[in-house]
Amino acid sequence: MSRIHYTKPSITELEVAYATDAARNGWGDKCYEYITRFEQAFKAHLGVKYAIATSSCTGALHMGLAALGVGPGDEVIMADTNWIATAAPIVYLGAKPVFVDILPDSWCINPELAEAAITPHTKAIIAVHLYGNLCDMDRSLAIGEKHGIPVIEDAAEAIGSQYLGKRAGSMGKFGTFSLHGTKTLTTGEGGMFVTNDADLYELVLTLSNHGRARGQAKQFWPDVVGFKYKMSNIQAAIGCAQMERIEELINRKREILRYYREHLESFPGLTMNPELVGTVNGAWMPTVVFDVETGITRESLQAAFAAENIDARVFFHP
Repeated sequence: MSRIHYTKPSITELEVAYATDAARNGWGDKCYEYITRFEQAFKAHLGVKYAIATSSCTGALHMGLAALGVGPGDEVIMADTNWIATAAPIVYLGAKPVFVDILPDSWCINPELAEAAITPHTKAIIAVHLYGNLCDMDRSLAIGEKHGIPVIEDAAEAIGSQYLGKRAGSMGKFGTFSLHGTKTLTTGEGGMFVTNDADLYELVLTLSNHGRARGQAKQFWPDVVGFKYKMSNIQAAIGCAQMERIEELINRKREILRYYREHLESFPGLTMNPELVGTVNGAWMPTVVFDVETGITRESLQAAFAAENIDARVFFHP
């Protein structure tokens, strides 16, 4: 029996054709063609003004935080149950991640605890849409506005998720996405920075190009020390093909989650990815939490799956 993977990309002849074209023809004055196309398609899908393709979501978050001026002595509030990639850029910049608990219904940051954690050193709040589940953005944005603190969306796992009609990643000061090979929309490795803030976009665009501003007339002249988090044209070509299939990809993920829900709803003592009122879960990864009373542990379940040649992964460690 072939192994059942916990997630894998959907790659068709369209992705192969675009990547082949980029490899064969995407050089010289065409070296950014697919990147530009990909950014245009991505921002159109999200309904945002600006998008920058990056080599990873971590890099997108790093540049965004740097553009906000996060640095030594600053604090950034985030949930305590996340992948380390959300916390790492905070530490890169010499700032301190401040961890608060998650809500039991969404598994995302508790806005009340985030507000309670605000100090004069707080520079930002990061709302991570964990496993496609959505943060309480109305409450989070209201807290941010009240205290004059930007709210950032880490939508690494939330392509396809919607909150009150708005797509995940489009509501905060900026949003970031992962395009890793495990994600619904993939370029193998990769990420995306998005924002509606023109000034922030220009600053991140400068940082993304070794600190060279777009309007700088002098060649090879960096105005600031920047980063190198660019996506390659070949990766972007795959992304362009994926964007043409984005609704199909999201619908298939939601179909898989719906299948699990329908077949597990008769079993007591378990909770799957929530879809709270007014939200659409992009269903990146079907995830389940078992009540203690069931006696089911993740280790016993992984062992049972392994015996049947099925992949499974644990929740992120707090």
